[in-house]
Amino acid sequence: MLLKLIRNLTVGETLAHPVRRKGRRGMLLAAGTVLDLGTLERLARMGVRQAWIERAGTEGVEEFLPVALETTRDDLADRAGESIRDIASTRNPAVAVDAMKTAVNDLVETAQNSSRTARLVTEVAGGDDESTRHAVSVCHLSLLLGLLLRDHVASERPRLSRIRATDLAPLALSGLLHDIGRIRVPCEENLETPDAATEAAHCLDARTILTRSVSPAVVAAAMQHHRRFDGTGFPTPERRQSASRNDLHVFSRIVAVADHFDRRRSLHPEESRIESLAWMTDPTRRGWFDPAVLAALPVAVPALPPGTSIRLSTGREAVVLRPNEDHPLGPLVREIRPGRTGAEIDLATDPRVHATHQDGRPLPPPTALPEVLSDPRLHAA
Repeated sequence: MLLKLIRNLTVGETLAHPVRRKGRRGMLLAAGTVLDLGTLERLARMGVRQAWIERAGTEGVEEFLPVALETTRDDLADRAGESIRDIASTRNPAVAVDAMKTAVNDLVETAQNSSRTARLVTEVAGGDDESTRHAVSVCHLSLLLGLLLRDHVASERPRLSRIRATDLAPLALSGLLHDIGRIRVPCEENLETPDAATEAAHCLDARTILTRSVSPAVVAAAMQHHRRFDGTGFPTPERRQSASRNDLHVFSRIVAVADHFDRRRSLHPEESRIESLAWMTDPTRRGWFDPAVLAALPVAVPALPPGTSIRLSTGREAVVLRPNEDHPLGPLVREIRPGRTGAEIDLATDPRVHATHQDGRPLPPPTALPEVLSDPRLHAA
């Protein structure tokens, strides 16, 4: 099966997996549905970005997919909206918080049981509840980053035992509730030139809402996710000497990366994933993010995820099977050959072949990408 952007689907193609709007209870279309023009237009209106399509020659992709994890994530999206709004609007949000803790624990357990494939492949579908979509997306991505950064997280929480320090449930909950202040008092977000008063206000509101219901680590993440690694950002620390990276909880640094990446994807839906990653890792934003967290982002969010259609420098079409953690543009791929099984090629080790297009669009040349995204051989001493 092949993962295609909605804009690239064509009439007559057949769904290989159900299309859900917000988890299983929000199913739109069943597997086996043959797509017509009306259905394609409906999917685009509803904010669905991707769909799995049957395609001969792509068998075996399922082995590399986090199916259980993304299903559990979509189940969380199904039920999170009402609870998040309850937390934002009530003086005693403990009941709703407990419900979300249970749901988040399920997500964390599923992620830990599928850590080999725990990467962002499909993204949470859009719709009329952008706040919930964003909250669940940041929760999911924060968890994926946390799985990759256990040693870093443990080193940043030296007063705790390793087991407690690397408990990822509070991190995932931090991602889910990071914008609770913005949900109480809706406001626009500008990634490039944020408004100081707006950003500070919703972070401080989050502290007021959450203080009695969640751990200090979760409160810190909600308060600090608009503070930058270099000490700038919002809200300004109450004590000037605290304006440094040492004052930022490691959860807030992880949530900040997840939040900015998902906002970028939402605000610029026409961008390819690699373009969004390039924006995040561009040297002009040096100082915004914890370098360790930023380095983990292209691993948690593969530029070329499993199931993606790419075109090779040979002119042949191929499907991505397994991402390469050390070489974002060098996954294991299989050529799609009509009537027979195509050859598998490791783009990280075969110097004769490279990817030139993704989903029908040209990929940026490696020399135009930040080092964290390009071929490491280009930067060898």
